[in-house]
Formats: sequence, C-alpha cells, structure tokens
Amino acid sequence: MNSLEGPKVERWLLQEAVAIKRPLIISYIFTTISGVLVVLQSWFLALACHNVIIEKTSLLSILPMVWKLLLITVARSILTYFSEKHSATAAAFLKIDLRNRLYQKIVTSGFSGRNADTASLVEVMTTGVDSLETYFTRFLPSLVTAAILPLVIIFFAIPAEWRASLVLLFSAPFIPLFMILIGKGTERLNRKMWGRLSILSSAFTDLLKGLPDLRMLSSVKRAATSLSLLSEEYRTATMAVLRIAFLSAFTLEFFSTVGTAVVAVIVGFRLLSGNLSLVDGLFILLIAPEFYLPLRVLGLTYHSRMHGIAAAERIIPLLRHVDHPRSNRTFAAPPVGELLIAYDCVTYSYPGGRGGVHELSFKLIPGEITALCGQSGSGKTTTASLLIALAEPSSGSITANGADINTIDPDLWRSRIAFLPQKPFFFSGTVKDNLTIGLSDVTEDRISRSLESACAQEFVRSLPSGLDTIIGEQGAGLSGGELRRLALARLFLRNPSLVILDEPTAGLDSQNESLVCTSLRKLAQGRTVLMISHREDTVKLADRVMIMADGRLLSGGEQLNG
Repeated sequence: MNSLEGPKVERWLLQEAVAIKRPLIISYIFTTISGVLVVLQSWFLALACHNVIIEKTSLLSILPMVWKLLLITVARSILTYFSEKHSATAAAFLKIDLRNRLYQKIVTSGFSGRNADTASLVEVMTTGVDSLETYFTRFLPSLVTAAILPLVIIFFAIPAEWRASLVLLFSAPFIPLFMILIGKGTERLNRKMWGRLSILSSAFTDLLKGLPDLRMLSSVKRAATSLSLLSEEYRTATMAVLRIAFLSAFTLEFFSTVGTAVVAVIVGFRLLSGNLSLVDGLFILLIAPEFYLPLRVLGLTYHSRMHGIAAAERIIPLLRHVDHPRSNRTFAAPPVGELLIAYDCVTYSYPGGRGGVHELSFKLIPGEITALCGQSGSGKTTTASLLIALAEPSSGSITANGADINTIDPDLWRSRIAFLPQKPFFFSGTVKDNLTIGLSDVTEDRISRSLESACAQEFVRSLPSGLDTIIGEQGAGLSGGELRRLALARLFLRNPSLVILDEPTAGLDSQNESLVCTSLRKLAQGRTVLMISHREDTVKLADRVMIMADGRLLSGGEQLNG
C-alpha cells in the first residue's frame, strides 16, 4: 500500500469526525465548561484564603464558599464523566461504521484470497481501526481544550496581574513547538513499528498455516526462532517510540514547571512590595498550572495522533481501492437444475507467486462424489475457493453447465452451494434454530425429512426437548458425530445443487462414520459433490478420486464405482 502524505491523512480523519460531530461537539462543550469552572474554583479558593488570612474572617463565615467549592468539584467530575462518555460513544460508532465499510470493500473488491495478505487485512480491521479511537477520544478533545482554555484563563488573569500573565502568554508557544519538533521524529519510528507489526502478523499466520509441514520437516524450532527475532524487532521499534514519548513528556513538564516558577517569583515580589493583593496573587498561582495543563495533556496525547495517522495510512488505501472488475459487471443468473462443473486449464497464484494451482482440468459430474486428495498445501483449499468464487483464476475458466461462474451473480451462485467444514458452526440456541438459521417458513415436515436423510432423526427424538433442546456454543452437549449429522441435515434442508465437503468423517468413531457415509450417499443423489479427504474409508465412498501435489493434478478423476 502506498504511503500517503500526513496532511491528506489528517484531512481524511477530520472528515471522518464529521459523521460523529454531534457527540464530539457535546463532549467538547462539557470539557470547555469544566475548564471554565477551574477558573471559578481557583477564584473562590483564593478568596477564601484571603478572607481567613488577611480579613481575619472566622471559618464559619466562609462555610458557604466551601460548599460552593465542593459543588464545583462535583460538577467538574460529572462534566468529565459525560464528556468521556460522549467521546467514547462517538469513537465506538465510528469504529463500527468503519469496519462495516472495510468489510464491504474487501468483499466487493475481491481482496479475499487475491490481492492482500489475510494477516494484514485482519491487522487493519482490528488493531488498525482500534488505534483510531484515541485520536478521536484523546487527541481531538485535548486539541480543542488547548485552543480554548488557556485563552479563557489569560482573559481572567490579565486584570489580576498582567506581568505574570505575559509570562504565561509568551511561554505557552514553546510547549506545542517542542511537541511538534519531537513528534516529527516519532512519526517515522511509529510507521516503522506498524510495518514490523504487519510483518509479524503475516509471519505468524504463515507459521500456523504451515505448521503440519514444519513438523514433518522438523523445522518447528527454526521457525519459532525466526518468529522470535521478528517479535524482538517489533519490541525494539515499540520501545523506541515509547522512549521518545517519555522524552517529550519530560520536555513539556520542564517548560511548564519553569513557567510556573517564574510566575511564582513575580507574584512573590509583587506581594512583598505590597503592590498585589493576596487574593489576586493566590488566584494567579492557582491558575498558572491549570494554564499549562491543557498544553501538557495535548503533548502527552500527541502520540495518539501519530498512532491514528499511522493506522489511517493503512486504512485509506483499502477504502479507496478501485473495485475489482467483477463488481462492475452485469451478472447472469445461475443455471437451473443439476450442475456439471468443468475446470479448463485453471491457474491461480497468490501474491508473490507463492502457492496456488496450475492448469487444472477436470469435471465434477452430477450425482457423483468426487474426492480430492493430497498433502497439506497441495492446493485443495484453493481449488474449492475458486469454485465458490472467492477468487478468480488468473487464466483458464470454471464453468457450470457451460456458463463461466465468474459471469454469474456471486450471491446467487453461492446460494446454490453448501459447504460442510471439519468443524461445523453451531451457536447457543435450540436444535431447530441451528438447523433453520438463515431460512424462513420451514415446515416441520421438511425438517423431519432432512433429519431422516441425515440419519439424525432418532437421536434428536431422544433429546430432552427434541428440536427445542438448547445446545451450547460450538454444539456443547452433543457428540462430534451427532453434530456432524445435524450439519448434514442442515445441508439437506437447504437443498443445494453443489456440495463441498472438507473431511466429513474426520474424528468420528466407526458407528458415526458409517451413518455419515450413508447420509453422504443420499446427499449425492441429483447433486454435484466435491469431497476433500485423506481418509481411506471416506475416499472409498467416492465415485471418482483426484490426487493433487504442488498445485497440480497427479491423477485426473479415475472412476472407482460403477
């Protein structure tokens, strides 16, 4: 992804803030009112001390003033709470909206499995979007407060003591100036840190994908060492950013402390000469730290701006990516009836030329089960992904009844397909809800027939509440074989024309494996079935077997049965 200029990135961030301007403006108003109350609180406190020390007023007589101070303190706490609540609400809304837009862009632009590394996309969708939160909840509110509150304090300070006010006024610009100078160097390190994080994410994902092969080659320790080195580089980059962040905090504290000290010296000499009242002197001393506080907070939250800009630099190219040509086509409707699938010299490679498949040519015949076998990384998953239209071949074509599947409406095409993974998805709810998820107007008779076809009707009847029995997340409460048969019943209920199975009998005992195989034979009637499997007993169920290695077919669909 190409890097963008800082001003353009920040302009985009501010444009995004427009969508959440209402809660942000409310947050800024609360913060500003809280800052103004600081001035009032300082005045009441200075006046109370003046009355007790100079006017010799009794403590009881200043009790109303004490109550006012307590009331202001409570009011500031409430304002701070609601300010942070509104800014957090705005950031949460922005993150949800941004993730939805990113997801839609990834789907419509064909990023999936084609243009981008999965780990990088996940990192942008999670860490990247989350990093924008502090920009809107910390940096922007601090920027508004630093622009308004010091001017308000100067407005009230000048009538009390103009000399000290001039010190505040002329020392204030040094804090943001040094903040910007230090921040320039930190931006480069921050970009480096994000780059390291992206590399680390990709390396970790690749390690997980290739773990079986690494074990087979006895290279796990070497891969772990490589990952450890990448992790150390990321840690070093992160610590470099933090080192400068702490240095900037020290610099900001130094200037604010020196400015407050100079103000205290001026006020002290003025009090000794009798040219300044105690109430005005105390007021200036109390508001001097409050004058520098918004500027110091702005400096401390400047790293939030850098995080936001670095994250936005990775998000913007995704959002502005030109849609894949598929999204601008006029699609045809999918063929009706049984599907004859034909791969014709299909080639597909991942970015960088790694992996993929090469010159695949075979047919999937309706009413037959075709088994696709091969070692991990041989190209079986890529072959199935191309069939589901999650990626488009770089050359060759895949046709269904003679029609290229990439000319068919993707949503309508996928509605004709059913996929059964090794671990089917089940959520916490009733058995019936899990069977009918995504379907409407499903009759009890259809459910009963589907359960019978999947050899699942008997065990469902034995459940405490039958179809209304509640199961836990991931099907907790049912065995692996029972869940696999429920997943098959779900396929029967949807009546797909094309079925893709990934190790349908993996991890099952002999009894459940026999039941599942019986159901698969029923499922194949009138349907086109592609089965990915290594198990010999499952492969025996297939009508044809294809063996893959290094993205190529070693055997092209020898017929086993019939």
